[in-house]
Amino acid sequence: MLFRSGSCQNVPVLLSGALLMEPLQGTVASLFLGDTAALSKAAQNSLEFAFDGIVGDRHRGLTRKAWEQLWREKDTLNAYGRAMLTLVAHHGGLKKEARLLVQQLENGVIRREQGAGSVLASGISSGDSEPTAHWGEDGLFRHWSDGGVEATAMALRALLAVDPDNELVAPVVRWLIQNRRGAHWSNTRDTAMVLFALTDYLKQSGELEATMRYELYLNEVLVATESLTPENWLKAPSRFRVPSASIADQNLIKVIRAEGEGTLYLSADASWFSTEEPVSAVGNELFVRRDYARLKETPTLLKGRVLAREPLADGDSLASGERVEVILTLDASNHQSYLMIEDLKPAGLEAVEVQSGSSIRARRLSQRAVDRLVQEDFPSDPVASGWRWSGQQQPLHQEWRDRQVALFVDELPEGVWEIRYTLRAEAPGAFHALPAVGQAMYIPQIRGNSHEKRFKVTEALE
Repeated sequence: MLFRSGSCQNVPVLLSGALLMEPLQGTVASLFLGDTAALSKAAQNSLEFAFDGIVGDRHRGLTRKAWEQLWREKDTLNAYGRAMLTLVAHHGGLKKEARLLVQQLENGVIRREQGAGSVLASGISSGDSEPTAHWGEDGLFRHWSDGGVEATAMALRALLAVDPDNELVAPVVRWLIQNRRGAHWSNTRDTAMVLFALTDYLKQSGELEATMRYELYLNEVLVATESLTPENWLKAPSRFRVPSASIADQNLIKVIRAEGEGTLYLSADASWFSTEEPVSAVGNELFVRRDYARLKETPTLLKGRVLAREPLADGDSLASGERVEVILTLDASNHQSYLMIEDLKPAGLEAVEVQSGSSIRARRLSQRAVDRLVQEDFPSDPVASGWRWSGQQQPLHQEWRDRQVALFVDELPEGVWEIRYTLRAEAPGAFHALPAVGQAMYIPQIRGNSHEKRFKVTEALE
Protein backbone atom coordinates (compact mmCIF):
# COMPACT_ATOMS: atom_id res chain seq x y z
CA MET A 1 0.00 0.00 0.00
CA LEU A 2 1.19 3.51 -0.74
CA PHE A 3 -0.72 4.98 2.19
CA ARG A 4 -3.85 4.14 4.18
CA SER A 5 -7.13 4.76 2.43
CA GLY A 6 -8.71 7.99 3.59
CA SER A 7 -5.42 9.43 4.83
CA CYS A 8 -3.25 11.56 2.57
CA GLN A 9 -0.54 12.54 5.04
CA ASN A 10 2.05 10.82 2.86
CA VAL A 11 0.89 12.43 -0.37
CA PRO A 12 3.36 15.37 -0.33
CA VAL A 13 6.20 12.97 0.42
CA LEU A 14 5.19 10.65 -2.40
CA LEU A 15 4.70 13.49 -4.86
CA SER A 16 7.90 15.29 -3.83
CA GLY A 17 9.82 12.20 -4.90
CA ALA A 18 8.12 12.49 -8.26
CA LEU A 19 9.32 16.07 -8.68
CA LEU A 20 12.78 15.87 -7.13
CA MET A 21 14.42 15.34 -10.52
CA GLU A 22 13.57 18.71 -12.02
CA PRO A 23 14.92 18.08 -15.56
CA LEU A 24 12.85 14.88 -15.81
CA GLN A 25 9.41 16.18 -14.78
CA GLY A 26 7.79 15.00 -17.99
CA THR A 27 9.29 11.53 -17.73
CA VAL A 28 8.29 11.33 -14.08
CA ALA A 29 4.69 11.98 -15.07
CA SER A 30 4.99 9.28 -17.73
CA LEU A 31 6.16 6.85 -15.10
CA PHE A 32 3.23 7.83 -12.89
CA LEU A 33 0.89 7.00 -15.73
CA GLY A 34 2.58 3.70 -16.52
CA ASP A 35 3.89 4.89 -19.89
CA THR A 36 7.60 3.98 -19.97
CA ALA A 37 7.99 3.42 -23.71
CA ALA A 38 9.51 6.85 -24.27
CA LEU A 39 12.00 6.56 -21.43
CA SER A 40 15.63 5.74 -21.99
CA LYS A 41 16.97 2.82 -19.97
CA ALA A 42 19.09 5.19 -17.85
CA ALA A 43 16.08 7.39 -17.12
CA GLN A 44 13.96 4.35 -16.24
CA ASN A 45 16.59 3.08 -13.85
CA SER A 46 16.98 6.51 -12.23
CA LEU A 47 13.26 6.99 -11.79
CA GLU A 48 12.71 3.45 -10.55
CA PHE A 49 15.44 4.03 -7.98
CA ALA A 50 13.81 7.31 -6.89
CA PHE A 51 10.46 5.59 -6.43
CA ASP A 52 12.00 2.56 -4.77
CA GLY A 53 12.60 4.47 -1.52
CA ILE A 54 9.10 5.99 -1.59
CA VAL A 55 6.83 3.24 -2.84
CA GLY A 56 8.84 0.34 -1.50
CA ASP A 57 8.33 -1.74 -4.66
CA ARG A 58 10.20 -1.63 -7.95
CA HIS A 59 7.10 -2.67 -9.89
CA ARG A 60 6.12 0.26 -12.13
CA GLY A 61 2.47 -0.78 -12.16
CA LEU A 62 2.15 0.64 -8.69
CA THR A 63 2.71 4.14 -10.07
CA ARG A 64 -0.50 3.91 -12.09
CA LYS A 65 -2.33 2.77 -8.98
CA ALA A 66 -0.76 5.67 -7.10
CA TRP A 67 -2.17 8.14 -9.62
CA GLU A 68 -5.62 6.55 -9.47
CA GLN A 69 -5.66 6.60 -5.70
CA LEU A 70 -4.44 10.19 -5.55
CA TRP A 71 -7.06 11.24 -8.06
CA ARG A 72 -9.84 9.55 -6.06
CA GLU A 73 -8.73 11.33 -2.90
CA LYS A 74 -7.82 14.67 -4.50
CA ASP A 75 -10.44 16.49 -2.44
CA THR A 76 -8.60 15.56 0.77
CA LEU A 77 -5.24 16.96 -0.38
CA ASN A 78 -3.89 20.16 1.10
CA ALA A 79 -2.83 22.98 -1.23
CA TYR A 80 0.75 21.71 -1.48
CA GLY A 81 -0.28 18.18 -2.47
CA ARG A 82 -2.90 19.44 -4.91
CA ALA A 83 -0.37 21.72 -6.61
CA MET A 84 2.11 18.87 -7.00
CA LEU A 85 -0.61 16.58 -8.38
CA THR A 86 -1.48 19.36 -10.86
CA LEU A 87 2.11 19.39 -12.12
CA VAL A 88 2.12 15.62 -12.47
CA ALA A 89 -1.14 15.72 -14.47
CA HIS A 90 0.17 18.57 -16.64
CA HIS A 91 3.44 16.86 -17.52
CA GLY A 92 1.57 13.61 -18.12
CA GLY A 93 -0.61 15.24 -20.77
CA LEU A 94 -3.81 15.09 -18.68
CA LYS A 95 -4.96 18.61 -19.54
CA LYS A 96 -8.55 18.18 -18.36
CA GLU A 97 -7.49 16.82 -14.97
CA ALA A 98 -4.83 19.51 -14.59
CA ARG A 99 -7.35 22.31 -15.22
CA LEU A 100 -9.80 20.77 -12.75
CA LEU A 101 -7.07 20.71 -10.09
CA VAL A 102 -6.25 24.37 -10.83
CA GLN A 103 -9.91 25.24 -10.27
CA GLN A 104 -9.75 23.49 -6.91
CA LEU A 105 -6.65 25.51 -6.05
CA GLU A 106 -8.53 28.71 -6.92
CA ASN A 107 -11.37 27.73 -4.60
CA GLY A 108 -9.01 27.33 -1.65
CA VAL A 109 -6.96 30.51 -2.08
CA ILE A 110 -6.76 33.11 0.71
CA ARG A 111 -7.15 36.60 -0.75
CA ARG A 112 -6.49 40.08 0.56
CA GLU A 113 -8.15 42.63 -1.68
CA GLN A 114 -6.65 45.87 -2.99
CA GLY A 115 -6.76 48.69 -0.47
CA ALA A 116 -7.91 46.30 2.27
CA GLY A 117 -5.45 47.81 4.75
CA SER A 118 -6.31 47.11 8.37
CA VAL A 119 -9.58 45.62 9.60
CA LEU A 120 -9.28 47.72 12.78
CA ALA A 121 -11.97 50.39 12.94
CA SER A 122 -9.69 53.19 14.10
CA GLY A 123 -9.00 55.22 10.98
CA ILE A 124 -5.59 53.65 10.45
CA SER A 125 -4.00 54.75 7.20
CA SER A 126 -2.23 52.09 5.14
CA GLY A 127 -2.05 53.59 1.66
CA ASP A 128 -3.44 51.84 -1.42
CA SER A 129 -2.19 48.30 -0.80
CA GLU A 130 -2.16 45.92 -3.75
CA PRO A 131 -4.10 42.62 -3.63
CA THR A 132 -2.33 39.45 -2.51
CA ALA A 133 -3.20 35.75 -2.55
CA HIS A 134 -1.70 32.68 -0.93
CA TRP A 135 -2.31 29.13 0.25
CA GLY A 136 -1.38 27.17 3.37
CA GLU A 137 -1.08 28.19 6.99
CA ASP A 138 0.15 31.70 7.74
CA GLY A 139 1.92 30.96 10.99
CA LEU A 140 2.26 27.87 13.14
CA PHE A 141 1.54 24.52 11.51
CA ARG A 142 1.99 20.85 12.38
CA HIS A 143 3.10 19.38 9.05
CA TRP A 144 5.77 20.86 6.79
CA SER A 145 3.52 20.71 3.72
CA ASP A 146 1.01 23.07 5.41
CA GLY A 147 3.49 25.96 5.48
CA GLY A 148 2.22 29.00 3.61
CA VAL A 149 5.42 29.95 1.79
CA GLU A 150 6.20 26.54 0.30
CA ALA A 151 2.55 25.74 -0.47
CA THR A 152 2.14 29.09 -2.24
CA ALA A 153 5.36 28.63 -4.22
CA MET A 154 4.25 25.19 -5.41
CA ALA A 155 0.76 26.49 -6.27
CA LEU A 156 2.34 29.31 -8.31
CA ARG A 157 4.33 26.76 -10.31
CA ALA A 158 1.13 24.82 -10.98
CA LEU A 159 -0.68 27.98 -12.16
CA LEU A 160 2.19 28.97 -14.45
CA ALA A 161 2.34 25.50 -15.99
CA VAL A 162 -1.40 25.06 -16.60
CA ASP A 163 -2.86 28.59 -16.76
CA PRO A 164 -0.09 31.22 -16.99
CA ASP A 165 -2.60 34.04 -17.62
CA ASN A 166 -4.55 33.29 -14.43
CA GLU A 167 -5.53 36.43 -12.51
CA LEU A 168 -4.02 34.97 -9.33
CA VAL A 169 -0.44 34.93 -10.65
CA ALA A 170 0.40 38.59 -9.89
CA PRO A 171 -1.18 38.62 -6.37
CA VAL A 172 0.59 35.35 -5.51
CA VAL A 173 3.99 36.71 -6.63
CA ARG A 174 3.33 39.85 -4.59
CA TRP A 175 2.53 37.80 -1.46
CA LEU A 176 5.72 35.78 -1.82
CA ILE A 177 7.80 38.95 -2.15
CA GLN A 178 6.09 40.56 0.85
CA ASN A 179 6.87 37.52 3.00
CA ARG A 180 10.57 37.67 2.22
CA ARG A 181 12.81 38.38 5.19
CA GLY A 182 15.71 40.40 3.79
CA ALA A 183 17.22 38.27 1.01
CA HIS A 184 15.63 34.99 2.09
CA TRP A 185 12.46 33.36 3.37
CA SER A 186 11.91 31.55 6.68
CA ASN A 187 14.29 28.64 5.97
CA THR A 188 16.53 27.21 3.26
CA ARG A 189 13.85 24.93 1.82
CA ASP A 190 11.28 27.74 1.61
CA THR A 191 13.86 29.98 -0.06
CA ALA A 192 14.76 27.32 -2.63
CA MET A 193 11.11 26.55 -3.49
CA VAL A 194 10.26 30.24 -3.89
CA LEU A 195 13.28 30.80 -6.15
CA PHE A 196 12.16 27.86 -8.32
CA ALA A 197 8.68 29.40 -8.57
CA LEU A 198 9.91 32.95 -9.28
CA THR A 199 12.30 31.60 -11.92
CA ASP A 200 9.32 29.95 -13.64
CA TYR A 201 7.47 33.27 -13.40
CA LEU A 202 10.33 35.24 -14.98
CA LYS A 203 10.62 32.68 -17.78
CA GLN A 204 6.88 32.88 -18.42
CA SER A 205 6.64 36.68 -18.25
CA GLY A 206 9.78 37.32 -20.31
CA GLU A 207 10.62 40.34 -18.13
CA LEU A 208 14.36 39.72 -18.18
CA GLU A 209 14.39 39.71 -21.99
CA ALA A 210 12.85 43.18 -22.34
CA THR A 211 14.70 46.23 -23.63
CA MET A 212 13.48 49.69 -22.63
CA ARG A 213 14.32 53.19 -21.48
CA TYR A 214 12.43 54.84 -18.63
CA GLU A 215 12.22 58.29 -17.02
CA LEU A 216 11.55 58.94 -13.33
CA TYR A 217 9.79 62.16 -12.29
CA LEU A 218 9.03 63.72 -8.90
CA ASN A 219 6.45 66.50 -9.01
CA GLU A 220 6.97 66.79 -12.78
CA VAL A 221 10.76 67.28 -12.37
CA LEU A 222 13.03 64.72 -14.05
CA VAL A 223 14.99 62.77 -11.41
CA ALA A 224 16.68 60.11 -13.56
CA THR A 225 16.60 58.32 -16.89
CA GLU A 226 18.02 54.82 -17.47
CA SER A 227 18.16 52.24 -20.26
CA LEU A 228 17.64 48.54 -19.50
CA THR A 229 18.72 45.59 -21.63
CA PRO A 230 18.96 41.84 -20.94
CA GLU A 231 22.67 42.39 -20.29
CA ASN A 232 22.33 45.07 -17.58
CA TRP A 233 19.00 44.29 -15.89
CA LEU A 234 20.73 43.39 -12.62
CA LYS A 235 23.53 45.96 -12.91
CA ALA A 236 21.84 49.20 -13.95
CA PRO A 237 21.34 51.88 -11.25
CA SER A 238 18.04 51.27 -9.48
CA ARG A 239 18.11 53.52 -6.38
CA PHE A 240 17.82 57.29 -6.67
CA ARG A 241 18.11 59.69 -3.74
CA VAL A 242 15.96 62.82 -3.86
CA PRO A 243 17.05 66.02 -2.01
CA SER A 244 14.69 66.99 0.80
CA ALA A 245 14.26 70.43 -0.78
CA SER A 246 12.48 68.75 -3.73
CA ILE A 247 9.85 67.13 -1.50
CA ALA A 248 6.53 68.88 -0.92
CA ASP A 249 3.65 68.14 1.48
CA GLN A 250 2.03 66.10 -1.30
CA ASN A 251 4.20 64.45 -3.95
CA LEU A 252 3.57 62.88 -7.32
CA ILE A 253 5.98 60.12 -8.36
CA LYS A 254 5.72 59.12 -12.01
CA VAL A 255 7.60 56.58 -14.12
CA ILE A 256 7.33 56.83 -17.91
CA ARG A 257 8.48 54.08 -20.26
CA ALA A 258 10.02 56.26 -22.96
CA GLU A 259 11.10 53.42 -25.25
CA GLY A 260 10.58 49.69 -25.57
CA GLU A 261 8.25 47.25 -23.82
CA GLY A 262 8.34 45.54 -20.42
CA THR A 263 7.32 45.74 -16.78
CA LEU A 264 8.74 48.25 -14.30
CA TYR A 265 8.42 48.05 -10.51
CA LEU A 266 8.57 51.10 -8.26
CA SER A 267 8.96 51.44 -4.51
CA ALA A 268 9.73 54.50 -2.39
CA ASP A 269 10.82 54.93 1.21
CA ALA A 270 11.20 58.05 3.31
CA SER A 271 11.76 59.06 6.92
CA TRP A 272 10.50 62.25 8.56
CA PHE A 273 9.50 63.86 11.85
CA SER A 274 5.80 64.57 12.27
CA THR A 275 4.62 67.73 14.03
CA GLU A 276 0.89 67.03 13.73
CA GLU A 277 -1.28 67.23 16.84
CA PRO A 278 -2.50 64.64 17.70
CA VAL A 279 -0.40 62.04 15.86
CA SER A 280 -2.52 59.82 13.58
CA ALA A 281 -2.29 56.05 13.24
CA VAL A 282 -0.49 54.59 10.22
CA GLY A 283 0.80 51.14 9.32
CA ASN A 284 2.55 48.98 6.75
CA GLU A 285 1.82 45.22 7.02
CA LEU A 286 1.44 45.73 10.79
CA PHE A 287 -1.29 47.89 12.31
CA VAL A 288 -1.61 48.95 15.94
CA ARG A 289 -4.67 50.16 17.81
CA ARG A 290 -4.60 51.26 21.46
CA ASP A 291 -7.65 51.74 23.69
CA TYR A 292 -7.94 52.72 27.34
CA ALA A 293 -10.68 51.64 29.75
CA ARG A 294 -11.28 52.88 33.30
CA LEU A 295 -11.57 49.94 35.72
CA LYS A 296 -14.30 50.39 38.32
CA GLU A 297 -15.47 47.93 40.94
CA THR A 298 -19.22 47.46 40.71
CA PRO A 299 -21.25 45.53 43.32
CA THR A 300 -23.56 42.82 41.94
CA LEU A 301 -26.16 40.67 43.61
CA LEU A 302 -24.83 37.26 42.56
CA LYS A 303 -21.13 37.75 41.78
CA GLY A 304 -20.18 40.26 44.46
CA ARG A 305 -17.87 43.06 43.34
CA VAL A 306 -16.81 42.81 39.69
CA LEU A 307 -14.64 45.00 37.48
CA ALA A 308 -16.53 47.11 34.96
CA ARG A 309 -14.76 48.72 32.02
CA GLU A 310 -15.60 52.26 30.96
CA PRO A 311 -14.04 53.47 27.67
CA LEU A 312 -11.79 56.54 27.93
CA ALA A 313 -11.93 59.01 25.06
CA ASP A 314 -9.30 61.56 24.04
CA GLY A 315 -9.24 64.36 26.65
CA ASP A 316 -11.03 62.46 29.45
CA SER A 317 -10.06 62.88 33.10
CA LEU A 318 -8.89 60.35 35.70
CA ALA A 319 -8.64 60.62 39.45
CA SER A 320 -5.33 59.81 41.05
CA GLY A 321 -5.35 56.21 42.18
CA GLU A 322 -7.76 54.97 39.50
CA ARG A 323 -6.70 51.98 37.44
CA VAL A 324 -6.71 51.95 33.65
CA GLU A 325 -6.65 48.91 31.39
CA VAL A 326 -4.55 49.31 28.24
CA ILE A 327 -5.81 47.28 25.28
CA LEU A 328 -3.37 46.87 22.39
CA THR A 329 -4.85 45.36 19.24
CA LEU A 330 -2.43 44.25 16.50
CA ASP A 331 -3.49 43.45 12.94
CA ALA A 332 -0.78 41.46 11.13
CA SER A 333 -1.49 41.28 7.41
CA ASN A 334 1.22 38.60 7.03
CA HIS A 335 3.02 36.18 9.30
CA GLN A 336 5.56 38.29 11.21
CA SER A 337 8.72 37.31 13.09
CA TYR A 338 10.59 39.06 15.90
CA LEU A 339 8.27 41.95 16.63
CA MET A 340 8.85 44.68 19.19
CA ILE A 341 5.94 46.72 20.55
CA GLU A 342 6.79 49.85 22.54
CA ASP A 343 3.89 51.58 24.29
CA LEU A 344 4.91 54.99 25.62
CA LYS A 345 3.14 55.58 28.95
CA PRO A 346 1.42 58.88 29.74
CA ALA A 347 3.72 60.66 32.22
CA GLY A 348 1.13 60.68 35.01
CA LEU A 349 0.45 56.93 34.86
CA GLU A 350 2.57 54.01 36.03
CA ALA A 351 2.37 50.25 35.46
CA VAL A 352 0.71 48.20 38.20
CA GLU A 353 3.08 45.31 37.47
CA VAL A 354 6.63 46.11 38.62
CA GLN A 355 8.61 42.98 37.75
CA SER A 356 9.70 42.48 34.12
CA GLY A 357 9.48 39.02 32.60
CA SER A 358 6.17 38.00 34.15
CA SER A 359 3.69 36.00 32.08
CA ILE A 360 1.78 37.92 29.43
CA ARG A 361 0.24 36.62 26.21
CA ALA A 362 -1.17 37.88 22.94
CA ARG A 363 -4.50 36.22 22.17
CA ARG A 364 -5.90 35.94 18.67
CA LEU A 365 -9.41 37.32 18.23
CA SER A 366 -12.15 35.33 16.55
CA GLN A 367 -13.80 36.76 13.45
CA ARG A 368 -16.92 37.48 15.53
CA ALA A 369 -14.86 39.55 17.98
CA VAL A 370 -13.22 41.45 15.10
CA ASP A 371 -16.64 42.20 13.59
CA ARG A 372 -17.85 43.50 16.98
CA LEU A 373 -14.76 45.69 17.29
CA VAL A 374 -15.47 47.21 13.87
CA GLN A 375 -19.15 47.79 14.71
CA GLU A 376 -18.74 49.12 18.26
CA ASP A 377 -15.33 50.81 17.80
CA PHE A 378 -14.17 49.48 21.18
CA PRO A 379 -12.88 46.06 22.28
CA SER A 380 -15.50 43.90 23.96
CA ASP A 381 -15.15 42.67 27.55
CA PRO A 382 -12.40 40.00 27.86
CA VAL A 383 -14.52 37.96 30.29
CA ALA A 384 -17.00 37.29 27.48
CA SER A 385 -17.57 33.66 26.65
CA GLY A 386 -15.28 31.60 24.43
CA TRP A 387 -16.68 33.13 21.23
CA ARG A 388 -14.23 36.04 21.65
CA TRP A 389 -11.06 34.00 21.14
CA SER A 390 -9.81 31.80 18.32
CA GLY A 391 -7.86 29.60 20.74
CA GLN A 392 -4.41 30.74 19.56
CA GLN A 393 -2.03 32.40 22.02
CA GLN A 394 1.53 33.68 21.67
CA PRO A 395 3.80 34.21 24.69
CA LEU A 396 5.42 37.63 25.04
CA HIS A 397 8.49 38.85 26.86
CA GLN A 398 7.63 42.13 28.60
CA GLU A 399 9.76 44.81 30.23
CA TRP A 400 8.33 47.58 32.43
CA ARG A 401 10.57 50.57 31.72
CA ASP A 402 10.47 54.16 32.97
CA ARG A 403 9.10 55.67 29.75
CA GLN A 404 7.40 52.75 28.07
CA VAL A 405 6.20 49.20 28.22
CA ALA A 406 8.30 47.05 25.85
CA LEU A 407 6.87 43.78 24.50
CA PHE A 408 8.69 41.23 22.35
CA VAL A 409 7.21 38.31 20.40
CA ASP A 410 9.12 35.73 18.32
CA GLU A 411 6.30 34.76 15.95
CA LEU A 412 2.96 36.42 15.23
CA PRO A 413 0.81 34.64 12.60
CA GLU A 414 -1.50 36.60 10.33
CA GLY A 415 -4.63 37.80 12.11
CA VAL A 416 -5.90 40.21 14.76
CA TRP A 417 -4.31 39.87 18.21
CA GLU A 418 -4.99 41.49 21.56
CA ILE A 419 -2.70 42.32 24.51
CA ARG A 420 -3.91 43.77 27.83
CA TYR A 421 -2.15 45.21 30.86
CA THR A 422 -2.99 47.68 33.65
CA LEU A 423 -1.76 51.18 34.57
CA ARG A 424 -2.53 53.32 37.60
CA ALA A 425 -3.10 57.11 37.57
CA GLU A 426 -0.72 58.81 40.02
CA ALA A 427 0.62 62.34 39.35
CA PRO A 428 -1.99 65.07 38.66
CA GLY A 429 -1.63 67.05 35.45
CA ALA A 430 -2.38 67.07 31.72
CA PHE A 431 -0.52 64.39 29.79
CA HIS A 432 -0.05 63.03 26.27
CA ALA A 433 0.01 59.29 25.57
CA LEU A 434 2.27 59.23 22.51
CA PRO A 435 1.52 56.46 19.98
CA ALA A 436 2.25 52.82 20.66
CA VAL A 437 4.68 51.60 17.99
CA GLY A 438 5.04 48.05 16.67
CA GLN A 439 7.75 47.01 14.22
CA ALA A 440 9.66 44.03 12.89
CA MET A 441 13.09 44.26 14.53
CA TYR A 442 15.01 43.16 11.43
CA ILE A 443 12.74 44.69 8.76
CA PRO A 444 12.18 48.33 9.77
CA GLN A 445 9.72 49.04 6.95
CA ILE A 446 7.21 46.66 8.58
CA ARG A 447 5.81 48.91 11.28
CA GLY A 448 2.71 50.63 12.55
CA ASN A 449 1.72 53.10 15.23
CA SER A 450 -1.51 53.88 17.03
CA HIS A 451 -3.26 57.23 17.55
CA GLU A 452 -2.01 59.65 20.20
CA LYS A 453 -4.31 60.25 23.18
CA ARG A 454 -4.47 62.95 25.87
CA PHE A 455 -5.47 62.64 29.54
CA LYS A 456 -5.96 64.78 32.61
CA VAL A 457 -5.22 63.34 36.05
CA THR A 458 -6.86 65.12 38.98
CA GLU A 459 -6.38 64.86 42.74
CA ALA A 460 -8.28 61.95 44.24
CA LEU A 461 -11.48 62.87 46.08
CA GLU A 462 -11.49 62.08 49.80
